[in-house]
Amino acid sequence: MVKIQHDHIPKLDDYRKIVGKDVIDKLRESSEHLRDKHIVHINATAVGGGVAEILNTLVFLMNDLGIDTGWRILLGSHSFFKITKGIHNSLQGGKWSMTSNRKHVYMEYCKRNSIINHISDHDIVVIHDPQPLGMIEDYELKTHWLWRCHIDISHPNPDTMKFLLPYIRKYNGVILSHPKFKIKNMKKPQVIIHPSIDPLSTKNKNITKSKAKQMLSKRGIDTDKPIISQISRFDPWKNHFGVIRMYEKLRKEHKDCQLVLMGDMAADDPQGPMIYHKVQQKTEKIPDIHIITEKNDLLVNALQRQSSVIFQNSIKEGFALTVSESLWKGTPVIGTSAGGIPLQVIDGKTGYIINNEKEGVKRALNLLNDHSLRNKLGKQGKEHVRKNFLITRHLQDYVDLFSRIYPPSRL
Repeated sequence: MVKIQHDHIPKLDDYRKIVGKDVIDKLRESSEHLRDKHIVHINATAVGGGVAEILNTLVFLMNDLGIDTGWRILLGSHSFFKITKGIHNSLQGGKWSMTSNRKHVYMEYCKRNSIINHISDHDIVVIHDPQPLGMIEDYELKTHWLWRCHIDISHPNPDTMKFLLPYIRKYNGVILSHPKFKIKNMKKPQVIIHPSIDPLSTKNKNITKSKAKQMLSKRGIDTDKPIISQISRFDPWKNHFGVIRMYEKLRKEHKDCQLVLMGDMAADDPQGPMIYHKVQQKTEKIPDIHIITEKNDLLVNALQRQSSVIFQNSIKEGFALTVSESLWKGTPVIGTSAGGIPLQVIDGKTGYIINNEKEGVKRALNLLNDHSLRNKLGKQGKEHVRKNFLITRHLQDYVDLFSRIYPPSRL
């Protein structure tokens, strides 16, 4: 069992004041027939990235409903996780070759994890992303298996998809974050479930303005100057270099602004340190740029609250929960049309969708120069997240899906 890191044990009743009594009551009533079911989630890592953050809350809330729910993580070598990172990137369209040796190493570690994880007695197994996908090969399908894919696989590398497709087809169904990610010619059910944020987590809970400023000041950030930020892991798809270019142009018009790039490197991502060092080299001679790699959810919270503008400049994206996190704090977001960003950034209402860096500079200047516009978009953004992207809605989607597999009439 994974060691779950959380400040408190989440309970459904804690969310009543945020989402209302009706939402909580519906969750309890609609899940009552699932109380004797045994579920397990399996993913690559317990820390770093949106999947681990979701499971840190979702697993507890499923148990609070009375559904016995476990969480396992993969064991693997550096070479295995290097291969799974290549699979991850190539499923999003990156160039990469699935050599026979890579196939062997990948399946070898999937088999090892299958041997040490005894999950054949579970009612539903939820496999998250491609890293543990191949584990299904070593089980007789007496259990209902679901592949929950969090990334954009709308234009995958054909070689990688050809290798993975036979395993994907063994699953009883696939869960995706966006309709445009659906797999072509797939006969098994493909269900859309948007990811979510936990409004009561350390990263998203309310903190005072003075506390937020104090935390940023300790890291050398001038809280009296406008802050532009991007908060995302150091990954080639996040396009930090585009943000840096936009910042350099912004400084010509708004000289007192500063840029903060904050991100960590997930345990299953060997590529992260390389991207981080490239960003560091690129920015070392540009004034007022702060790079933070500290793994500190409260610091992320403070930065998202104190930023005037937040970019999500992704080239490819699964969903980009950092957008909902920022909107929840009332901070407008400027993002690309990648993945689930446009579902969160409603152009002109909760932020702006941009097609190029010139548009990004223009929109950032508008927000920096118009305090009332920032407040208006920020308020609308928070309400949009409340209605659509909180963990309680996510939990209800899972309950509804599990109820289709095990409807009340069959129990």
